[in-house]
Amino acid sequence: MKVCLFDDEPLAIELLKFQLLEFKEIEILFTSTEANINKYNGLLQQIDVVFLDIEMPGTNGLLLAEEITALNPNIQVVFVTGYNQYAVQAFEMNALDYILKPVSTERLQNTIQRLQISTDNPEKEQDLLHIQVLGDLTFQLHHQTHPIEIKWRTAKSKELFIYLLHNEGTVVSKDKLVDTLWEDIELEKAYSNLYVSIYNIRKALKELQQYIYIESVQDGYVLKLNQTIIDKINWKDKIQYIPTITTEFIGHLEDTMSIYKGNYLEKLDYTWLEAERFELEELWLHRAKQIATYYYDTNNTDKAIRWYTEIVNKRPEDEHASFQLMKLFNTLNYHMLVDHQYKYLKKILADLDITISPDITKWYHQQKKKKKVLNK
Repeated sequence: MKVCLFDDEPLAIELLKFQLLEFKEIEILFTSTEANINKYNGLLQQIDVVFLDIEMPGTNGLLLAEEITALNPNIQVVFVTGYNQYAVQAFEMNALDYILKPVSTERLQNTIQRLQISTDNPEKEQDLLHIQVLGDLTFQLHHQTHPIEIKWRTAKSKELFIYLLHNEGTVVSKDKLVDTLWEDIELEKAYSNLYVSIYNIRKALKELQQYIYIESVQDGYVLKLNQTIIDKINWKDKIQYIPTITTEFIGHLEDTMSIYKGNYLEKLDYTWLEAERFELEELWLHRAKQIATYYYDTNNTDKAIRWYTEIVNKRPEDEHASFQLMKLFNTLNYHMLVDHQYKYLKKILADLDITISPDITKWYHQQKKKKKVLNK
């Protein structure tokens, strides 16, 4: 279901966009803070649903809705506004829905359900496959409570599948696959292993063939997905949509961070995926530090400790996170935890042949002296 958003408030657009991304049926083609449809004429022909604010500078959302439906009579209109006095006019225009700000996820879900019925989406009855690659590799259908067990014939078959999934939608040449996965064996045998592994993958994924398909094209292979969500892509898309952290967005950000169950295929030692694994971990760390800083600055000690602890668990050598933890423990008079965190950081850095920051050492010894004075 292709949608677009018109609202003169950028923050309102960002929030609604983030909420709409929770629904697999939604594809956002564009957003606009201006009530000008001229530059979107082509895109509006493809749109199924427009989400419109009513009070916009220079025009009225009701008028804008008329212009849009004149351009594309099949488009559904959903008004999203902070004012309730336009409801009658909105429904007189046969608007599908009228939502008052702030929009709750539950209220938005009702709208999406109505949209599904009105557009008679043929794919809505098909189940959705979730592929998890953050942490362990698992496959699970949306309606099921347990993952599907995949029996890989060989370790190389599993690695080949993951490599094709890693490059999903892109044709990978047979030469590239052989060079990457079978570089240490004789060439003819390597190609033979490739063909056998492709056969084994297709056999292992037979019950999921409506969702996952490996096609032989252009002297290579391409893995294609249908009605499938990969948690890595889902998480990355959502995390990049969230703007600067505010009280309004912090809950959404924490919910999105919970999708990150672990590093990208963290138990598998494949050299070719290390670059993306590092990139995703850095993105997680960047956002985790923003959350921890927000809670530290707003004096939410418990949540700040929780997030700094998660950062230190992933990156034990992170001096800033460890130092913030020490200071938080100190404010709570958890002196044993301060000692533990300092000594742990010092040891980790020593193992890496790095000297702990003099500022941290100075602060630590100052607190030790204060403690001694108080205990006298």
